[in-house]
Amino acid sequence: MRVLAFGAHPDDVEFRCAGTLAKYVKRGDEVFVCIATNGEIGSYGRPREEIAAMRKKEAEASCALLGAHLIWLGFEDEMLFDERETRMAFIEAVRIARPDVIFAHPPYKDYNQDHDISGYLAFEARILATVKLMETEHPVIDHIPPMFYCTPTGGFTNKINAQYFVDITDTFDLKMKLFACHASQQGDWCKDAFGVDYADMIASSTPPPAARPA
Repeated sequence: MRVLAFGAHPDDVEFRCAGTLAKYVKRGDEVFVCIATNGEIGSYGRPREEIAAMRKKEAEASCALLGAHLIWLGFEDEMLFDERETRMAFIEAVRIARPDVIFAHPPYKDYNQDHDISGYLAFEARILATVKLMETEHPVIDHIPPMFYCTPTGGFTNKINAQYFVDITDTFDLKMKLFACHASQQGDWCKDAFGVDYADMIASSTPPPAARPA
């Protein structure tokens, strides 16, 4: 299989569905990770250009560890909108990956607009990628891939009507290592900005092994 996961920011895929992606890689499937924005405001005390470059390197390190292909769209952090440029970029990402299945943010489910718009654009792109007159560098795909929304920020504890849960007992440790690749988000930034430690949030919101979310 070919698998595509969309994330709004460089660490979103690791936070939300890296355990599931690792299971695909483990069985020999080809995985693509598409990051919409460059995460340039995700730090304090550094210029935007330096933050963006740092976060891209972290995303590259995570994908290398996972064994996945990185598609980097590079839109401005917190300025992701549903407009022609972003739509065409999302369509092109789907055509590059040619996925059998897509994972994305659930639209309009949490605090961040980039998350919401990324999920919405992923939903639209999976259909528009089949339309010939939506012209991009890569050719149209020949089917509309099924799409699954990942758990919103906060994981299992969020009150959502989840239809499926994936047991990631065998890949949970790797999921945490993939998230740790985003070192810039592990320290003062998340604690100062949101008063939380995201790694602790992943662990504390994870249910017993038989029902762990993606």
